[in-house]
Amino acid sequence: MVQMSSTGDNTATTAASPNVDHSSSMDPKIVAGASETETSQVPPPPTFETKVSTKSSRSWVWEHYAVVIGTETKDKKAACNYCHQLIACASKNGTTSLSNHLHRCKKYPYNNTDKRQKTLEFKAKEGGGKALTTHMFDQESCRRMLARMVIIDELPFKFVEREGFLDFCQFMQPRFEMPSRRTLTRDCHKLFSDEKKSLKAYFETLSSRICLTTDAWTSIQNLNYLCLTAHFIDDKWKLHKKILNFCPITSHAGEVIGRTVEKCLLDWKISKVLTVTVDNASSNDTCLQYLRRRLINWKGTVLNGEYLHMRCAAHVLNLTVREGLKDLEDSIVRIRSAVRYVRSSPARAQRFKSCIEKERIESKSLVCLDVETRWNSTFLMLEAALKFQKAFELLETVDSKYVEELTPQSENDTRRSSKVRGVPTEMDWEYAKDLLPFLQIFYDSTVKISGSCYVTGNVYMNEIFGIGGLLNSFQESDDFGLSTMAGNMKKKYDKYWGNMERINILILIAVVLDPRHKLSYVQWAIDEAYDPKNAEMLKVKVEKVLHSLFDFYSAEKSPHKEAISQNQLREMDKMDVDAITVKGASDYMHAKYSQKTDTLDSTHNKTELDIYLMEMKEDFHSPNFHILDWWRDNAHRFQILAAIARDVLAIPVSTVASESAFSTGGRVLDSFRSSLTPRMVEAIICGQDWLRKGIQPIDLEESITELEEMESGLTMEHSIINIED
Repeated sequence: MVQMSSTGDNTATTAASPNVDHSSSMDPKIVAGASETETSQVPPPPTFETKVSTKSSRSWVWEHYAVVIGTETKDKKAACNYCHQLIACASKNGTTSLSNHLHRCKKYPYNNTDKRQKTLEFKAKEGGGKALTTHMFDQESCRRMLARMVIIDELPFKFVEREGFLDFCQFMQPRFEMPSRRTLTRDCHKLFSDEKKSLKAYFETLSSRICLTTDAWTSIQNLNYLCLTAHFIDDKWKLHKKILNFCPITSHAGEVIGRTVEKCLLDWKISKVLTVTVDNASSNDTCLQYLRRRLINWKGTVLNGEYLHMRCAAHVLNLTVREGLKDLEDSIVRIRSAVRYVRSSPARAQRFKSCIEKERIESKSLVCLDVETRWNSTFLMLEAALKFQKAFELLETVDSKYVEELTPQSENDTRRSSKVRGVPTEMDWEYAKDLLPFLQIFYDSTVKISGSCYVTGNVYMNEIFGIGGLLNSFQESDDFGLSTMAGNMKKKYDKYWGNMERINILILIAVVLDPRHKLSYVQWAIDEAYDPKNAEMLKVKVEKVLHSLFDFYSAEKSPHKEAISQNQLREMDKMDVDAITVKGASDYMHAKYSQKTDTLDSTHNKTELDIYLMEMKEDFHSPNFHILDWWRDNAHRFQILAAIARDVLAIPVSTVASESAFSTGGRVLDSFRSSLTPRMVEAIICGQDWLRKGIQPIDLEESITELEEMESGLTMEHSIINIED
């Protein structure tokens, strides 16, 4: 019988390896954990003492050895728990030899006598494949990577105390000392603080201006949070998005938000701000007025902050479409109720799948519910539901509960207040079919202008002006329902984009700075979108702002040199020629012509802006064109315009970047983690944004389709195993 001494210390290994040491220096051959029934050519394995003497147990080394019984006292030996080598352990030998062996033992997991020793490993390369590199264990680096994992993957702090994870880490690297969840919390906040310090230092060296987006949110804790996000283009012409703050605010009042943003900017030492993008809440008008005053005092605005306020285009589009969908609310509610019914339980979903199979509908997608306040999710719901129209109609005949639950029993049925209006009718499905192509246009435009990882300013005008033109066309449609809906939407559209005073001219400048469009295209688009009087006023305003921007940035680039402004050049054309001696009308005309060519037509006097606007446009349909790459390659020719482009092209036209942080906040502050302090919430959300390499959000919930495929695969594998058995 083999017995081993054990100890309560979690650092001691109490089970030996099944390997047999065949060293010639060993007399007994130890097979740890072997049963008494095992046979071998070697003598039976000796037994171990269940407890060593009181005197021997005083040394720590006995936690790593087992004393062999069966040998003479003078030859008393101890077996290493890791490599099974026998070491003399009689009282005359002491424990020095045992301790020395542990320092030499290659299988001793805690042997770190040479911390500089590196191991070889294959590390994945960015371009694919693997490269052979060296690796050295470092406790502090491992703790930092553990904190990074917890932040990026949105794991609870108690994750490090879970049995499975502890066992895995012990197996992977026994030398790693797992921190407690309290220590991990401090590590996460330290990592956040270190990253914030690095980002602050980066902003101090950034030469371009920063564009901001901000939005407010109420958490499950019933606390109001403000998210402030910075957008900028670096020296390598790469667009960046960084969540600066995710901090609590006392209310959604405009001045409260403004003061909070001011406090955040002071903390980050950011003063050069081009625009602030917000939604259409009236409180944001007050917020921007306050911020404009503060930024003017900091001397960080452009053109006196006149174009600081940028309205979220996605939010305005959402209001516009919802206005048009009001007349079709009943049809949408009935289809939504049908979708909610089949998704409310596994049994109902299974009955619906049976109807799909009977109707022979081939589709891998499933019906999905929408968010009632988000019309784009309503579009996706209708698009998915239409594929299964016949299955819903069959469900009416095979599932009496379906009709009963969705149909109000009387006029006084209280369920009417909860939008129970019956099963979808044939007319509802027809309305949905006619509506989808119309909504597809708005959906595609919303997706284009809602990006935060690519330039959106240069596509804003095309999408918004294009929608206005399409609404005008739909108003003239023979379909009365479509015409009425388009008319309602056009009224809401004109409220925001029909008023030229509410248009931020910098967005039109972004289109001018697109070498595929330039100023002539913008002027044509304005003529198409507005009546002649308003169009002329807007074109004059765009050209004036364009030249003012060029003068402003010219002065910044050469503060000690008096730059000739575009307005001054135009005045030179009006100068009289009285100082020139003329001999008759012909001489006068030649003098005027020479003056013109000397001031404007001379290559020496042409500005970067003149040259840029006169050059040929890039091909609009070129699939390989990237606007930031073009400006990076041409920045040496247009230094002033490139500086303008770096700032203007960074303007986000929607607040989606800040709103997406609230999705993360909802996962971080779930019902199980609602006790997190605002300080830690900010550390996790901002830290995740700074540390994550990818731009896609984490998919914390596997789709139903994926789970079904996995289950099907496991079932098939299990069947094959049973057949083979």
